[in-house]
Amino acid sequence: MTHTALPFVVVEDRQNRTLALCRESAALAQEQLVVLSDTDAGPAYERFRHAYVHLSSNSPEFERICFRRYFLLAQYLAANPGCSAFVLIDSDVLLFKGIGEHVRRLAGKADFSGSYISPADGWNPCQVSPHVSYWTANGLRRFVAFVLDTYTTPSGRRKLREIAARFAARGIRGGVSDMTLLYLWARASGNDDPINRVLEGTVIDHNINSPHNHLANEFRYRGGAKRITYADGRPWLTAAAGGRTNVVALHFQGSAKMAMPHALHGRMRTVAAVTYALMVARRAKNKAFRLATRVRRTLDALGLANAPAAK
Repeated sequence: MTHTALPFVVVEDRQNRTLALCRESAALAQEQLVVLSDTDAGPAYERFRHAYVHLSSNSPEFERICFRRYFLLAQYLAANPGCSAFVLIDSDVLLFKGIGEHVRRLAGKADFSGSYISPADGWNPCQVSPHVSYWTANGLRRFVAFVLDTYTTPSGRRKLREIAARFAARGIRGGVSDMTLLYLWARASGNDDPINRVLEGTVIDHNINSPHNHLANEFRYRGGAKRITYADGRPWLTAAAGGRTNVVALHFQGSAKMAMPHALHGRMRTVAAVTYALMVARRAKNKAFRLATRVRRTLDALGLANAPAAK
């Protein structure tokens, strides 16, 4: 049985270098890329926006924009009834040859498949990333309905607050985002098989900045990113236990976007150098932040200790 080619969809209203590189990678991989640049997500999104409860360390504007893409996708599917399945990607993802066929094999008969790291230390952030995610039209409609139901019912909002409280208790950034809703819906609907698992020697990257993929410390690390080599016209990761794995999508989260043009054109040593410099800068910034926090706490404590007693 033959399948029609899966369209790859980016929801992005900014025309920037990152999106241009994503477009170029799709063309080189011979995959169809559709860019949705609309920002008016219709009445269903307005209903969500009014019901939204902010439970994230990111800004409310950022989180609402992340949710908005699913409502924009729902409008796109309504206007294009012939699109029964697609792959949603972020603009900071590079595609490589074979990605479409690989996603088809992974997805099977599922309505959705997203990317996540299997918990290894007892901490589950309850997040599934959509940066490369497979969807059927039916799955997208069901997810939008789930989002609305969760935010407009007391039981749904209570569940989200419980998850946010777990982040607060651990003192870490994060909280509730669209990735939280994807996790809850994927588990409830039986669509929780990860798209970033290795299948037949091929894999989709979860985050280039980390050695983790679906499993913790799954791949070797070089510089500030996964160790990538370029051979036979394709990029490869090296498994922690040895052996090459063909990677058909790379995710350049955060400042790692600076390495995208080098990875697209096979300059993997430059990718390692750039990501290493970014890692050093990131660690220095985090160290300075922690030091400043300790200084403020010390000064606050001294201020309280030296304050005159109340009469």
